[in-house]
Amino acid sequence: MNEPPKAYWGSYTFQPGEADQLERRPDVVSISRGELFLATCCDILRNGHGFVAATNAGTPSDVHGRWIPLFTYPCIEYIRQFDLAQKRIFEWGSGASTLYWMERAQSVVSVENNPQWFERVSQMKNDRVQLILDESDGFPFEIRKHDGLFDVIVVDGYGYRYDCAIEAIKKLAPGGMIILDNSDWHPMTAGALKKSGLIQVDFSGFKVTESHTSTTSVFLHREFNFPTIDPIQPSYCVGAKRWLSGWDRPYSAQPPEPRPK
Repeated sequence: MNEPPKAYWGSYTFQPGEADQLERRPDVVSISRGELFLATCCDILRNGHGFVAATNAGTPSDVHGRWIPLFTYPCIEYIRQFDLAQKRIFEWGSGASTLYWMERAQSVVSVENNPQWFERVSQMKNDRVQLILDESDGFPFEIRKHDGLFDVIVVDGYGYRYDCAIEAIKKLAPGGMIILDNSDWHPMTAGALKKSGLIQVDFSGFKVTESHTSTTSVFLHREFNFPTIDPIQPSYCVGAKRWLSGWDRPYSAQPPEPRPK
């Protein structure tokens, strides 16, 4: 017996008198163009990002099982473009993000105020991570104890986010970035970061393990210019339609190719 194809893609135009025959076929479903495209969007979330498997497991990870921060997918797509091999990271709030940074950055300082999370991450971190437990009200001020400036500072801990953000501004290296997760829940904190002169970029969308949309905001220093991994920016995101011809070129040099459909 022949195996049925694993995927279907395309459209079908009914021929005169053919509709009744197709309605009796179990392998044909009539849905609108919008519903068909919605199904492909869900497929990108399921099989491109690995959302279903990771959410069922309760583990923030990508389709390959690698750790990812509990940021929105658009924010992760943006961050993953950059070469962080020479960057120092500081974060309030440890977890999957710590395990993500430690595989990419030069060093990571992560301060945690939840002893259960501290113990869990302690068992998984590598030598690039300095993990600190601080359950006191001094949690936001831990960053003061560390020499030098940080290229990436993440404000994603339990409580104290406004105070952490104010401290982050003082310790941000020229050309660096501050990441504020759940910024839609912390507009005052986001406002303080923006008023400091940083450029606010909001990334709204879905997160792994969650059933609602959210916003992760990145605040860029005016001199921000991290090196990229790929020679071009933006690189293709998960589920993107690739267009590799010479369509993107000056019209004066040569007429452009037809637009992709």
